[in-house]
Amino acid sequence: MLFRTAEGHPAVLRDRCAHRNAPLSAGWVIDGTLVWPDHGWRFDRAGVCQGVPGRCGVAAHASRSVPAYSAVEQGGLVWVRLDPEGQHGLPETQTRARGDAVAMGEFRLTASLIDGLENFLDPTHTHFVHTGVVRDGGSRRRVTALVRGGHDRVEAEYIGEGRQSGLVSRLFGAGIDRSVGRFILPAIAELEYLAAGKSRLLIRLFFSPERERELRVFAIASGSVAPLPAWMVVPPLRAILQLVARQDQRILALQLANIERFGGEQFSSTELDIMRPHMLRLLRADAAGEPATPFARQVDLLL
Repeated sequence: MLFRTAEGHPAVLRDRCAHRNAPLSAGWVIDGTLVWPDHGWRFDRAGVCQGVPGRCGVAAHASRSVPAYSAVEQGGLVWVRLDPEGQHGLPETQTRARGDAVAMGEFRLTASLIDGLENFLDPTHTHFVHTGVVRDGGSRRRVTALVRGGHDRVEAEYIGEGRQSGLVSRLFGAGIDRSVGRFILPAIAELEYLAAGKSRLLIRLFFSPERERELRVFAIASGSVAPLPAWMVVPPLRAILQLVARQDQRILALQLANIERFGGEQFSSTELDIMRPHMLRLLRADAAGEPATPFARQVDLLL
C-alpha cells in the first residue's frame, strides 16, 4: 500500500491491517497517516499504529504495527525495497536521456523473466519482429559488440552501425553513433542510443515477475527530436512503445505455447545470442549470494 506523508514523502506498508487483516488500500490518508475505514486504526509511514478510536491509553504496540518498506522517489518513479536484507539499492543509471519528452507505459508478457529480458535486449530479432520500427529486413552492416559484465550488470555496446534503418532512428537517430543494451540486477533492462557521447534516446523496462511465466513490465522512454518541443514528441514515442510491446507480446506468447506443447525448453544458441548466457550467470550468482566475476569480450555480427 503506497501513500504520502504530510511532507510528501512516499510511504509503503503491507496491505493488511493489523486489527482484522482487511486491506489498508481501502482506507484514506489524514495528516500523512493511513486510516482503515472499518475501525479507524491509523498508521504512520513506519507502520506504527498511532490511533485506535475509542481506546484509552497509548495506541502504539508491536502487535498493532504493520510491516513497512523502504521507499524513495527518483525520476518520476517510487522505488520500493521489499526485502530489507536485499543487497540491491536503487539503480545508479540515469532515468532520462537528454530532452524532456518522456512516455510511460505498462504491459504484461507471458514469458519467463530471462526470456522477457533477452527478447528486449536481443538486437537480431528486431529485423523480423519489429520490421520497419527498429530495423528493416534488408541490408545489414558489420557491427562490433563489446560485452562487459560487472557485479550487478551486463551490457553490450554496439559500435559501427550508426543510424539504424527503422522508424525509431528516423525520429531520434540524428547523429547516433552507438547504442548500448544493459541488464541491471534485479530485473531492469535498458536500451540507450548515443550521439557524440550524449544520450539521445533511453528506453528502460522494469520487469516484475508476478507468477512463474507472467511478467508485469513498466516502461519509460525519454528522448528529444530537435527542434520539436517535448509535447509533440511524446505521442509518437508512446505509440512506438505500445506497438513494440504488442509485437513482443505476440512472439513471446507463441514461444511459451510451443515450449509447453513439447514439454519443456530445448535451445540451440550461437555467438549472436550475446546477452542471455551472461544474464543467466548473473541471476544465478545473485540468487546464490555469490559475487559475479567481471568479464569483457568482443563479438562481431551483422545488423
